[in-house]
Amino acid sequence: MRVLFLNSTFPGRFRSLAQAFGAVRENKVLFLAETGQKLTLAGVRRLRLPPAAPCDSDDPAEREIVTRLRRGARAGNTLLGLRKDGFFPDIICASASMGGSFYLRDIFPDAFYVGQGDWFYTPGESHCFFTRGKQRPAADFAPARVANLWEYNALGDCDLAVTSSLWQREQYPEFLRKRLHVVHSGINPRFFSPVENQEEHAQELVSFLGPPHEPARGFNQFVECLPHLLAQRPNCLVLIAWLEGAASGGSMRGREEEALQRVDSLNLPPEQRVRVHVLGSRSLREYRELLRSSTAHVYLAAPHSLTTGLLEAMACGTLVVGSDTPPVREIIRDGVNGFLCGFWDAECMGRTVAKALANAPSLVQMRVGAQQTILREFDAEVQTRRLMSLILHSMEQKKSKESTGA
Repeated sequence: MRVLFLNSTFPGRFRSLAQAFGAVRENKVLFLAETGQKLTLAGVRRLRLPPAAPCDSDDPAEREIVTRLRRGARAGNTLLGLRKDGFFPDIICASASMGGSFYLRDIFPDAFYVGQGDWFYTPGESHCFFTRGKQRPAADFAPARVANLWEYNALGDCDLAVTSSLWQREQYPEFLRKRLHVVHSGINPRFFSPVENQEEHAQELVSFLGPPHEPARGFNQFVECLPHLLAQRPNCLVLIAWLEGAASGGSMRGREEEALQRVDSLNLPPEQRVRVHVLGSRSLREYRELLRSSTAHVYLAAPHSLTTGLLEAMACGTLVVGSDTPPVREIIRDGVNGFLCGFWDAECMGRTVAKALANAPSLVQMRVGAQQTILREFDAEVQTRRLMSLILHSMEQKKSKESTGA
């Protein structure tokens, strides 16, 4: 079987699925991406897409549409080259939003096309989240409306539409929502796992993972809770870091300086300031050890698609305090497998984290519950088998309909 993956980054959310197809010796698997991690997936050949030239228009909507059209054209030319070389994929798995899949159906009309729904913008809660519900000028939504065109095109063209969460599916108009299957790509809970028989740390450690330049990750909101937290827990240490490669759009050192400046702007008393440490960019293993060592981990997310950080912390059996926002509420049940607090309420956030620290020894079942949530619902191996089964079953249904003329 010939399988083609198309995504902005390599391997991104398609890692487990690409590995699964690549593990079958008879398969030929290609992965097209502009950027990504420096790693090799067995049985998967990576091809680099040339990045689209940026559009210098002053109109944000025009920049959005021109950049995506250029990306689609670059990807289209690469796909035409593959076709010329005799590569005709049986299955194509592609991100709906990036623009690269725009001409897929024209170039490979017979392939079984799996469209990954990323995000459909609406002028509601997510659009007005950072204005605290206050309506924004109509022109502000123009770039988002342009971005939606690619979701319409991809999910309308594809044979099988998939998205990662119920919350994401709810953002789509009804006619697309009916097509979307919810299958999260999951994480590896054998890598992100608690240390067996690990002794409890005498030192209270609170971790926050997220670079300072991504508002949706709540860096500023976490920093604002620190005076409340540090005053209530005079012995806790706070560790701020992010995963290597997450701080795109600037130098790693520049991001660390930005984070330090934000912490320093609190003007904390010296005895509190020395307990806040900005670790900056960490490797994957360092990131995991930080989660494992944390007494409590704070995860904040605006109403948008969820990063895997929440799942990774829960899989490590860490007490998680998450923002009371729709994507987080889909996973955390307050008081059962974690705690919820207001995204904007610094005092509530500090108080909730302090409560988690104070009661940590008696919250073993909550930590176990968090880990079990991941094992039950977000194990990448299980989720990959689910998605593979869905793809192959849907392919057979399509072939059956075509053979009977239905």
